[in-house]
Amino acid sequence: MNWWRRLATYRILDVGAVALTVSVLVWWSVVLPPRWNDYDFNHYYVSGRMLLNGQNPYTTSLEAVSHALGFHFAADLPIATYPPLFLWMFAALAALPPKVTFAAWVALEIICLVIILWLIRRVLGERLPTRGWLFVVALTIISRPLSYNLYYSQPQLLLAALVLGGYAAHLTGRHGWACVAVSVAGMLKLYPFILLPWFIWSGSGGVRGRCRRLVGVLGLIVAVVAATGPGLWRDFFQYGMPAITVWEQAGRTFHFSLPALVTDLGYIHDNFNPSAVARQCWWLAGTLTGFGVFVAAYRMCATSRPDPEAQFCLLCTAMLIGTVTVQGHYFVFLAFPLTVAALRIAARPTGGQVIYLILLLLAFNCVDPPNSPFFERHVLLYLLAGNVPLYGLFALAIFFWLELRGHQAATPSSAIGCNQR
Repeated sequence: MNWWRRLATYRILDVGAVALTVSVLVWWSVVLPPRWNDYDFNHYYVSGRMLLNGQNPYTTSLEAVSHALGFHFAADLPIATYPPLFLWMFAALAALPPKVTFAAWVALEIICLVIILWLIRRVLGERLPTRGWLFVVALTIISRPLSYNLYYSQPQLLLAALVLGGYAAHLTGRHGWACVAVSVAGMLKLYPFILLPWFIWSGSGGVRGRCRRLVGVLGLIVAVVAATGPGLWRDFFQYGMPAITVWEQAGRTFHFSLPALVTDLGYIHDNFNPSAVARQCWWLAGTLTGFGVFVAAYRMCATSRPDPEAQFCLLCTAMLIGTVTVQGHYFVFLAFPLTVAALRIAARPTGGQVIYLILLLLAFNCVDPPNSPFFERHVLLYLLAGNVPLYGLFALAIFFWLELRGHQAATPSSAIGCNQR
């Protein structure tokens, strides 16, 4: 391993990281401004404007308002598909001109990115030296998931900042605020709710503390639903969710989750022409496999030795494996787990582990479907080759699974304290 350690000290790596980072920042400045009228900002803005105008974006087509404001309209997603809290958040911005709101949204995304990187540095403290943190910054900025997130105006950076902020609050004993942060993330886009039971259960205070946090979370959810409109939430689940479910169903190899893979394999079995009953059965089968991943991850956390850092990282990875919809931009959630894995490997490095980490980074950047006539002729191989990020998720989950099973772990995040009970 002396060779690997010497390689890590070469300053040419710093020069290369800086050059790539600057080139990506310049690329962002060129490609992002024209994206103001396209996916997915068009959906956010138009839905928010319709709310301001007293229209229900879950039951009224977005087409007329989209054309009137100069936005691209997607006929395959004619209505709003995000939860009401997210739409009301955008309604607060939709009174501004579209280009101004787009600039504000991109600025918010970049602020969330800065918060994520700052939290990584703060949570890991002295375990992550300054040079190592700068490499984390560079690798995050040049990553394909981050570019996807910005290009398609996705909210994953906001959600990741809320969840990682909740974890930081959890470590300092502010368990109530941690639950609030994760609950808000869940109310904005549902899937972060998968992490909420861990935050409720693992905080201090025993049974009484858990009950207080549970009641507080339920109270917050009821208050948000009441403030944003119970009728809108009903319409979201009745119309918005089914619309996105139909759009997200099989044949889309940019979904990198186990439920998506199971559903796609079922569609291949039916030659991509399943009956309505078969479609629902394959969708249900995929969803149940995802639920099984969540159960397995929580069971490991419940039966393993105390290591909140590894538990949180395992659950974040399991969330991405088992969620029905996981596109490339969802992998911004992995900035913290990948940094933790790198630090734990660096504490006891072997050549195989270093190669494993490099392959992980490459896997999570393979977010484009394979473009080859050979794969187009062999649909099954096309599907399997396009799921490289999913294999990376399983590999990362296995790493933290093994950490929790009994390897002598590095000291869990303690730079800002931990009140684990």
